[in-house]
Formats: sequence, structure tokens, C-alpha cells
Amino acid sequence: MKKQNHFLNIPAKATRDPKAPYAILPVPYEKTVSYGTGTARGPAAILHASQAVEDYDEELNVPVNLAVQTLKPPSFRRLTDSRALAAIKSAALPVMKDGRFLLSLGGEHTITGPLAAAAKEAFGKICILHIDAHLDLRDKFSGTRLSHGCVMRRAREMGISTVHVGIRSCCREEAAYIKKEDIPIFWAKDICKSSGTNWIKNVIRNLRGRVYLSVDIDGLDCALVQGTGTPEPGGMSWYQLIALIRQVMSKKQVIGADIVETAPMPGSQVSEFVAARLGLKILLYHKHFA
Repeated sequence: MKKQNHFLNIPAKATRDPKAPYAILPVPYEKTVSYGTGTARGPAAILHASQAVEDYDEELNVPVNLAVQTLKPPSFRRLTDSRALAAIKSAALPVMKDGRFLLSLGGEHTITGPLAAAAKEAFGKICILHIDAHLDLRDKFSGTRLSHGCVMRRAREMGISTVHVGIRSCCREEAAYIKKEDIPIFWAKDICKSSGTNWIKNVIRNLRGRVYLSVDIDGLDCALVQGTGTPEPGGMSWYQLIALIRQVMSKKQVIGADIVETAPMPGSQVSEFVAARLGLKILLYHKHFA
């Protein structure tokens, strides 16, 4: 078996520290992708790319200096979909119950369901800040309710509120649902036309309780990230995304996060490197602003 890479260029001893304030959970789950494939290879590719990330942050002007434990990925061999999702929750829950910050690397977006369930059990009332090109609010997609296109609907059925940012694609069912439920949606077309940061303040006003952050990499414009299963034109820029995350970290209690839907492309390392840099930004913002 190929040896697993650890997040960043952190000494091996530190990556095994069960008391490290930060933990990385690779989740190579891919069962319901509906267009492009390859998200199961995403976590390993992101971990590999993270080895090339610099040890100094030019924005914060600080050395990285993070204590991060990289966990082993759950095994999904011979598991039904529901049992596989239960395995993800079981892997995440002990870390969250210890009050540590867990960053999970997908894998398809379906993994957010059990991760959010674990966060709710560990921390009580939470909401999800969902950054994505798509709403993921269908009741059923491709014959299953456990689809990546349904994950936020399942979260809302758990009593978890959702705020959606960067959206630029939805179906008629979802359009009717968000109107009926009065769900806060921040459309990419409005964000990209904005010249200031008032939209970020409005996002934060809609976040209730502790925040779980879920980032589908296709929330970024596909000119930056092409390695994803369902690319959409017209997405957020890198600086819009990290400005949002930085402000949310400084104003709200963010208790966990995931980055999903990275699908490595042959001959390119851009998408997984962007995901690795984003993961580092999330951890650094949490360390310096939480």
C-alpha cells in the first residue's frame, strides 16, 4: 500500500499527535457523481500538493507554524451508501468532541452530511456556510436521496440552517424550495458585480450559531479550478473567497470545515494545489482570528 502523505511539510511525529489543535481527515468517497469523475482521488492529491505549499503566509505575514494531525481515511470497502456515511461520522465525531478543528478533504459533496451531523452532536446548534456553484437542495437526484446534489437538503432536515454563497446553477425544484423556505442565497452574479464587501457583512448576518464551513471547490471560477466534476462559469475569485472566510472566522465561531469535489486532472496540478492553499488559509485564519 502506498504511504499516505501528511498535510503540509510537517514532521511525521507532529502529524501523529492526537492532541494537535487541528486535524485533517481525508475522505475519498465517490458514489453519486453525476458528470465528471475523480473526486475519490482528491484527498490524496491535495495532501501531495500541500507538500509544495510555502511555510510562510504572505497575507498575514506569519510563518505557518501549525500543529496538524493527518488522520487515516475511513475505509468504504463493501459498505452500503448509508453505512459508508456512518463511517465518516464515526471518524469525525471523536475529533470534534475533543473540541479540535477538523478539516475534511473530499471526495464528493455527500460527505458533508455526516460531517455536519457529527458537528451538531459535538457542538449543539450549528449552521452551514455553503460555498458552491450549486445549491445541492434537491430532494432526490439520480434515484437516491444520498446524492451530492441533495446534501444540503439532508442537512436542513437535521435542523441545520444553511446559507449559500457563490451559487450560479439550480433546478426548478430548488428554485421553488428556496422561495418556500426563505433560504439566504448569495448569487455569484451579484458577488462578482459588487465593488465592496457589504455582501460579506450580509452573509455573516445570516449565520446563526456556530458555523460549519463547507467549500465545494467549484464555488471558485472554473478558469481557476478546472479539476472538478461539475464546473460552472462565472464563479468567485480567489480573493473574494478568502476575504469571506477571513471575515467569517473573525466574527463567528467556526467549528469545522470541509473542501470537496476536487477531481485531479491528468497533466495539471492546479486544482489540488488551490485546494491545499485554501485548506491552509482556513487553518491559519482559524488560528489567528477565532
